[in-house]
Amino acid sequence: MKHKKRTYRKEQPKETLVVWDILKNETVAFLDTEYVTSQQKHGRPAKLVSVGMVICRGDFEEVDRFHSYIHMDGELHDKFRELTGITEKDLSHAPSYEKVMEQVGKKLDEHEVEHIFVWGPDKIVIQRDLVEYREMISKKSRKIVNRILRMMKDIEVIYSRKLKLRSIGIANLKYLCGLGNEVCHDALSDAIDLKNVIRHMDTNGCPKYMVEAMRSYLADKELYCRCRRFHEKWDNVPESLLKKSQDVMQELEYMESMEAKALRDDMLAVCTGEDQVFPTLEEYIEQMV
Repeated sequence: MKHKKRTYRKEQPKETLVVWDILKNETVAFLDTEYVTSQQKHGRPAKLVSVGMVICRGDFEEVDRFHSYIHMDGELHDKFRELTGITEKDLSHAPSYEKVMEQVGKKLDEHEVEHIFVWGPDKIVIQRDLVEYREMISKKSRKIVNRILRMMKDIEVIYSRKLKLRSIGIANLKYLCGLGNEVCHDALSDAIDLKNVIRHMDTNGCPKYMVEAMRSYLADKELYCRCRRFHEKWDNVPESLLKKSQDVMQELEYMESMEAKALRDDMLAVCTGEDQVFPTLEEYIEQMV
């Protein structure tokens, strides 16, 4: 009887990276961007409007900072203005895309930066922005941007894997590291926050009880948001139904599951128009204590 020859698939090594180790021998930059997204479903890709960068060496020692808006004409939507504080005037008076990218490239060359670290989709946004909106830029500027893209590394997946977490933003990471929980949605401030978070994680680590609380928070929030269905008041809800709903909502208050909480908040929105949101990480942990 012939035995089938076994074939062994070579296991791919998991990607690991510690920025602190790289900083011992090289200069690196932490970079963040702000970009305008379309408010229409299947709209055009996000457009880059701001770049912030902090350059470090050694023990996360800062050697330079850079920030600039990027020129753009046109009206911004309210959500973007409210989130970032950026106005049409800021962008209409800003340097051109080519000028900003040349300045970024000059800073990188001046300090002999080897790696640019980002957290999240910044690299993808810059790539798509280059293809979609920058057809008329010079070959020199295009070459600079492509070199910047080759230097960029998204470290979100790597550090999230170390914590056994996923979909964690800088605001929650700051809280996890004891560095506050506010983010400015300003490109330079967010780049500095990223540098401070990575420095803390590489040199001090994160308390295990906080990591466990974060895992619980993210899992509960995901389940709650998946179960929510309604966010606005229904018209002409019969009084009899409103009364019955009050009784049901009171009963749901005593149930601890996320499904029950989502159902209660759906009923509250339908009956009263009051739309609840999931607690912040800080509020969630306070409730657990």
